[in-house]
Amino acid sequence: MGRLKEFISRRKRFEPEGHVVSGRLAEFRLMKLTRAVSGDALVLEGVRIPDPDDGGRREIDMVIATKDEIIFVEQKHWSGSFTITSEGRFFQRRKNGGTLMHKDIVAWTCRKGDLLCNLHERRVGEAAPPSRVVLVFSNKNLEWDPLPEDVPAEAYDEMGFINMVENLKKTPPNELLKETLLGFGTWDTIHLNGGKTLHGDILDYPFEKKDCTVVHSGILGILTGPKSTLSTSQKITDQSGPLVAVVGEDRSRIIPFANIAKIEFSNPRKEWG
Repeated sequence: MGRLKEFISRRKRFEPEGHVVSGRLAEFRLMKLTRAVSGDALVLEGVRIPDPDDGGRREIDMVIATKDEIIFVEQKHWSGSFTITSEGRFFQRRKNGGTLMHKDIVAWTCRKGDLLCNLHERRVGEAAPPSRVVLVFSNKNLEWDPLPEDVPAEAYDEMGFINMVENLKKTPPNELLKETLLGFGTWDTIHLNGGKTLHGDILDYPFEKKDCTVVHSGILGILTGPKSTLSTSQKITDQSGPLVAVVGEDRSRIIPFANIAKIEFSNPRKEWG
């Protein structure tokens, strides 16, 4: 690739999609509010548990652990309204007139919670404390009725959930459970030029894995040679980059450093994670 094309690739902007931004901001807000009232409870986001059935990983939006219980939280920032089918699936009617048929998010979250609790029991030889599933519908523009009595979950809007957390007995979990929970990884995060964010697993990285920012050469780069400089000191002059399995994409792909503004790595996983 010539200098001009290398320069242009570093100026390309990847704009985030509006609904993705609003959903991510809602997740950030809920986490911030939860941690503000959680006391000594352990609050984690994006906990990823290995699934022995297919070798993949399953993500739980939020886990709240105390001495007495574990709460598995699934957050949805839907708009419009929804009903629950006889099979337990969530049928959403969006504000724009469109419809979406979601999976049984209660059964799916219960299964992920069971995976976590079973793994903890195998690891330490003792059962995890009792658990429950909580759904949080954080968008004020969503109309919904209370869940049917036979659905094994609780549901709240944002402030209802925060009030519930405030009223918990917020004692810290025992050290073995805390160790198990902290041993799971989260997502690696890549921030692209322009503001779009990608989550996934960085499968191959050419340098030591450390969080970094990336600065790209300006207009003079056309004359001196375009380059991308990592805060970890490496200089990139081509289209090389990390190999990433991006969430929601079927195949892993290389994302050039030329398109990247910042990289954040997951916390290190323990052997059980």
